[in-house]
Amino acid sequence: MKERLLVLAKAAPEASAKYQELICVAGITDKGEWRRVYPVPWEVFWGRSGKKFSKKQWIEYELVDDSPSDHRPESRKIKPNSIRALEEEEFANIEKMLSERVTTIEDLMKEGSKKVSLGVVKPEILDFLPMDNSQYKKVLEMGKQTTLHGGKAYRLEPPEYKYQYVFKDVPGEERAHKMLCEDWELERLYSGCKKRFQENKYSSMEVVHEKVQDKMLNGITKYEHVYFIVGTHVKFGTYLIVGVVYPRKADIANGDIS
Repeated sequence: MKERLLVLAKAAPEASAKYQELICVAGITDKGEWRRVYPVPWEVFWGRSGKKFSKKQWIEYELVDDSPSDHRPESRKIKPNSIRALEEEEFANIEKMLSERVTTIEDLMKEGSKKVSLGVVKPEILDFLPMDNSQYKKVLEMGKQTTLHGGKAYRLEPPEYKYQYVFKDVPGEERAHKMLCEDWELERLYSGCKKRFQENKYSSMEVVHEKVQDKMLNGITKYEHVYFIVGTHVKFGTYLIVGVVYPRKADIANGDIS
């Protein structure tokens, strides 16, 4: 069975004994259903394959079967070689789909992850903070190990730091959420800034954090069209920000949003 998915989240890969990198890709199908799919090959997720795709782009793939692949109802296992990259979607259409589905963290938690484990919130972003990556040393050690075929058990350099957003999802409410952001775009931004620090182009790690914050806080909020795709962790059931969706400069220039 084939399915089409508008990709709204490409989460940072996690170390996995089975898949090397466990990659989460999520979005909304052409039937209007939330979906989380795996396994997605690294070459398609980020490599040089002609099948590589981005957020805000449609993809097509074949399902192994149309039943949940874990305890979360939106999860599906797909045939990795069947993935095909399709057209990009206009931001105005994406925003319409998301605005119709906006919810709150409280409402999602009330439902429970066995009933719903993916959703979208419209955040009032208050802050963006660095934090130590508690898995850094563990993943670093995994990277030294090899698979049965002689390859690295984990091919990515783990980030020393992660980042979390502080936000409200109900206007006027006093309570704020502090939530880890696992968007792959953020991790790539951090890696690029850290590399500049290692090349002595930035004077300190504080500057690295400032550069990341400038993009992921100041840069994305100026148009007020930001959405967080949130999903539960497969093991712990806690909610994470798996995708940050916002317009590009070109979307503004083309008049796709007001």
